[in-house]
Order: sequence, then C-alpha cells, then structure tokens
Amino acid sequence: MQLLLDITVIFAVSVAAVLICHRLRIPSSVGFLLAGVLAGPDALRLVREVGQVELLSEAGVVMLLFVIGLEFSLSGLFEIRRQFLVGGSVQMLGTAALVGTGTYLIGSTVAQSAYLGFVVALSSTAIVLKLLQERAELDSPHGRMILGTLIFQDIAVVPLMLAAPFLAGGLAGGSGGTASEALVLAARVLGVAAIAYVGYRWAVPWLLYQIARTRSREAFLLGVLTICTGIALLTQQAGLSLALGAFLAGLIISESEYSHQAVGVILPFRDAFMSLFFVSIGMLLDIQFLLAHPLELALLTLGILAIKPLVGAIAALSVGLPLRNSVLAGVSLGQIGEFSLVATTAGVTAGLLNQDAFQTVLDTAVLSMLLAPLMMAIGPGIAQTLQRLPLTPRLRDGFGGARVSSAHTYTDHVLIVGYGVTGRNIARSSREAGVPYAVVELNAEVVRAERARGEHIYFGDATHEAILEHLNADKAKAVVVAINDPAAARRIVELARRIATDAFIMVRSRYLKEAEALYGLGADEVIADELEVSIEIFSRVLARFLVPREDIEHYIDDARAEWRVMARSLSPETTSVHDLRVEVPDLTTRAFRVNEGSPIEGMTIATSRLRAEHGVTVLAVRRDGASIANPVSATELRAGDVLFVVAPHDWDPLTVA
Repeated sequence: MQLLLDITVIFAVSVAAVLICHRLRIPSSVGFLLAGVLAGPDALRLVREVGQVELLSEAGVVMLLFVIGLEFSLSGLFEIRRQFLVGGSVQMLGTAALVGTGTYLIGSTVAQSAYLGFVVALSSTAIVLKLLQERAELDSPHGRMILGTLIFQDIAVVPLMLAAPFLAGGLAGGSGGTASEALVLAARVLGVAAIAYVGYRWAVPWLLYQIARTRSREAFLLGVLTICTGIALLTQQAGLSLALGAFLAGLIISESEYSHQAVGVILPFRDAFMSLFFVSIGMLLDIQFLLAHPLELALLTLGILAIKPLVGAIAALSVGLPLRNSVLAGVSLGQIGEFSLVATTAGVTAGLLNQDAFQTVLDTAVLSMLLAPLMMAIGPGIAQTLQRLPLTPRLRDGFGGARVSSAHTYTDHVLIVGYGVTGRNIARSSREAGVPYAVVELNAEVVRAERARGEHIYFGDATHEAILEHLNADKAKAVVVAINDPAAARRIVELARRIATDAFIMVRSRYLKEAEALYGLGADEVIADELEVSIEIFSRVLARFLVPREDIEHYIDDARAEWRVMARSLSPETTSVHDLRVEVPDLTTRAFRVNEGSPIEGMTIATSRLRAEHGVTVLAVRRDGASIANPVSATELRAGDVLFVVAPHDWDPLTVA
C-alpha cells in the first residue's frame, strides 16, 4: 500500500514538474531530478519507500537501453559514421584522459580514475536531443556531430559497465584482474554474442512473425516485452548485466521489419519508467553532502563544464567542422549525463567506487544538467566571440573539404548555401537552365564527392563574411539559404544583406516562427516548410472535392498573407501562374495566361501593342507544354498561351489577360 502511495506521489510530482518545465522551456528530465530532490528523504520526505522506487527505476534503465537498441540503425549510423567513429572516440578518450588524470592526482587509484574518466565523458542524451529538437538543430552540421557522439557514448556504456567488476577485482588485488578472469569475461561476451546472432537470424524474426499474424496489439506488446526481459535475464545469468541484454534485444528487433511497431508500443512504458529513474536519482541526492562540500562541488562542476566543451569542440574540429559549429557541439556535450549515474551505480555495486564518489558524481551531474540549457543558449555568443580572434584559417574554417579560396570568379550568379535536398535541386535546375551558380556546404565528405563529379561546390562556413566574399556574394543576383540551422541562417541573411545589397535573398526555414526574424534581417522571401506542406495538403484535398481552382488560390493567398510568406501558386497539376522577380529597379518579370475573350486573343505580338501602350516586352511564350523563346512580332497570341514578359512594376496584367 505504501509503495502504491509513493508511486502515486511520484507521478503527481512528475506531472507538476513537466508542466513547470514546459512553461520555463527547460527539459523535463531536469524537472524530474528537481522533483526527486524535493520529494526525497532530505527535503519534503513525500516518499518513504525509496529503496522500492529505486528497484522500479532500474526497469526504466532497461527500457531506455532497449529503445536505444531499437532505434540503433546500422544504415542510419553509416551516414554519420565519421562523427560516430572519429568524433565519438576523440570526445570519449580525450575527456576520460583529462578527467582520469585529474582524479588520479587528487588521490584516486588508477582503476578508479580510469572508470571515473569514462563516466564523466558521458553526456545527457535525453536533455541534449530534447533541446536540439526544440531549437530545430538536429539536422544541422553540429547536430549530426552531437548525435553521432551521443550514440557512441550510449553504446560505450555497455562495455563500461561490464568493466566495473573487472576493475574492482584488480583494485582489490583478487583474481578479478587476472588473465583467467579476463578470458572468462571474454567467453561470456562471445557466448552472449552467439545467442544474439541466433536470435537475430532465426528465433526472433520467426517469433515476431507468428505474433504479427494474429494482428493482436496486446500479443505483440507482450511478445516484445518478453523478448526484452528474456534476453536481459539470459545475459544476467551469464554474469553480465540486464542493461546489456536489453540493448541486445533492441538491436536484434531493430534489424527486423517489426522495429517501428516495437518502438511505438514500448515508448510510453519507457517514458513512464524513465521518469521514475530521474526522480529516484533526485531522491538519492544527499543535500547534507551538498551543503558540506559546496565549494568543492562548484569547482568540480565548473571544471567539467570547461573540460568537456573543450574536448567536444576538438572532436568536432577533428571531423572537419568549422570553429562555430565545433563550439556549438562542444557546449552541447558539456554536461554529465543520465548514463553516468547508471554507470556510477554499477561501479558502487561492484565495489570499485564508494558512496562519496557516487554522491560527488551525482551532485555534479545534477548541477551540470541544470546548467545544460544555459550552456547551449550562450554557445552561439561564445562561438561568435572566438571567431573574432586572430585564428588561422584552418582552425576557423575547419579541416575538411575543398576550400573556398579556390573558387572561380562568379558574377550574376545564384549563391546556394547548403547542399541538402533543396540545395541539390536548385543546383541541378540552375545547371540545366544555364544559370551560373556556386554552392557552399559544411559537409566535407559531400564537398569532396560532388567536386569529383564537377559540381561547383566549396567547403566553408557561410556565417563567415570572408566565405561569402570569396564566392563573390556582392556580385550575386540571388542568395538561397537552404540549411537546417536557424541560428546560422539568421547570421547568413544578415551578412548577405550587408554584402550583397541588391541581391534577392530567399531562405528556406522549417517553422513559421522563424520567418519574421529572417524578414527583419533582410530576407526578401522565406519559404516555411511548415506552411508550404500544409498548403500543398489542403489544396490537393480541396481539388479532390472539385473546389474551383480560383477559390483554392484565394484560400492560399489568405494563408500566406497571414504569415507574410512569399506568394507561391499551386503545384503544376493545379495551376500555371508564376510570380518571378529579377533585379531591375523599375521592371519586373511577370507571367500571365491569355484567357478566352481576352482583348489580345487572336492578335500578333505587334498588333497587340503591348510594348507601345503598356511598356511590356514579351520574352517567351509557353504553348501546349512547349516554349517559344524570343518570339517574333508576327507570333499569334492564342487562348491558353502563357506569356513571360518584362513590364513596369506597377503594371496589371489583368488589363489584357
């Protein structure tokens, strides 16, 4: 009865914490930690059966590792393999070396120092990814670096926890550190790997297929949970950890066609148990220990918040990111993570660490987690300050790709920032249309591969004024910013408007909320994915209901007018009107259709007197899907023709259409 009451209190406090964190725009995991501190035995004492709650929280760790295994995609990881292998290794080993050396100098043994070094190297996956998602930076260059490093850390937790008993045996001087014990450990790992392989190839796919045939959601959920707990228990019986078994179970299912459904049914349980885990960790915080060592804990926290961002930035530089993105990646990885607490608990259980070491790690972890949102918020300011220093080009621009200093002399061109799907399409269409263009991209591997194919692409960070100058932004007719980094996009627009005062600046953003800031910095037009997708969806739905095209266009105009987003007409299947803009002070290019009954229907270009009476010059005519470029004056104008013209900016085509 008391345990049920304690769980009710925990969930109630957790709900309150989530609501407060949502209002304050901080990660919910931070709120769970604070809720645990308040509800724990050293504060309000709302929870009495702390030990029982800790046992339940272990289920949260198992679920977390299981979901990590489920979401671990070998194909997805291949795309960020450099960030994962190189960046993750440099960050983990570099942090472990510095922290381990520091702890050894203050009195820890070699085994304890090595273990603590790797424990502190772990960052908070839950907090960092949540903040990156809220800031729409997960697909940015530093976001991919952070993601690869966090995946590397999450996987490294498993061997780290396995190493705790071995290091503890060596510390005690027993047989745990002997070669025979190492062989036994290796044999266990190989045995578990063999079981995992059999499960991956035959057992689990067959079992999930039999369950899926029933089309029962309950059976599928219970089957997935059985696989998770069953493999976890097998690894525990083999002398390994439950966490390792849960990760292997998730990894086995992730390679089957049932992985997405498994993630969907497990996520609610993972979230509930993880709230218990964070709350229980908060309960373990010894306030008396914190009050007894305030200066030491504050200095340790500040030291960690200095060391980890530094090493993280070096790791990002090592994979070719420029200084700005490296700094952003470093500060994002600066805190101690939730898995550090799991690994520290494993070290205490194995006898490698004592309670004081656990409390020290716990207190510094909680403090660093609380400061994580602040660190990520001040990251851009730190990066901008460092960029003003007299640094070498290699350090400022990164160590990757072909340099922009080798750029050709471009003029009257389109400058494309970013070579994702949007950038590729713009480059391809520009190439086919004969429009000069240049691309600047931060992914060194993409730059190297595309330059080998003859693409006009250069490596560089467009947030630097020198990069834009090298690519002759001041002579560009248009600048297209198509990157997944809102902060960088704002900086680029500001620089581009200052350098290229007459250029047409178009920005692709993900969310409508970014549009106003971009307009204020000088963007001419902003395409918001959020709005454009919604417009495309409702226009197609209304077209299915045979709503007239003119009405749909009116609804689209209303939607765009509300958000001050550029005018774009329907897709080619539903419209043919386009509004183009060029850089002539008093003229614009326009396109309009000659309708039936138009005053100029049946006339030639000469007899229509478009130029004599309206100052309009016909550049091209599109008829039945074919284009007539530079038409002669005797060309007859027919109903349905689309005329591309140069006209005064205040001319209304409805007067002749």
